[in-house]
Amino acid sequence: MNPELWVPIIAILATFGTIFGIVATLSFNRARNTEELQKTLRMSIEKGQPLPPEFVDSMSRAVPRAKSPMNDIRWGLIWMALSGGIILAAYLDHGEIVHHVSGIAAVPGLIGLVLFILGIIGLNTRDKK
Repeated sequence: MNPELWVPIIAILATFGTIFGIVATLSFNRARNTEELQKTLRMSIEKGQPLPPEFVDSMSRAVPRAKSPMNDIRWGLIWMALSGGIILAAYLDHGEIVHHVSGIAAVPGLIGLVLFILGIIGLNTRDKK
């Protein structure tokens, strides 16, 4: 096999391998920390020891909050701004809106539009309750 062919293959594998390695390491460490915490908690409950209030407070803070409709609106605007930025960059580069670039920009634009609409619907249904 041609040695010049190996360079892009190794570059692609190294790039995605690094990303996979970082994500796998973080996931493994989080799972191991959770397992150790559960083991310690189980042993203290079996021995009848009371749980410290600081521990209970930290556990209640660790629970993620429910997403609000404002998050959808915010992310919708970010996606639409990304779409507009892609179209603007193509316009500034070529002096006109290139058709294939506008097609590519339509994907984040439509995702942003849907998130924006869902956020508004979520705000309206929350206000009615």
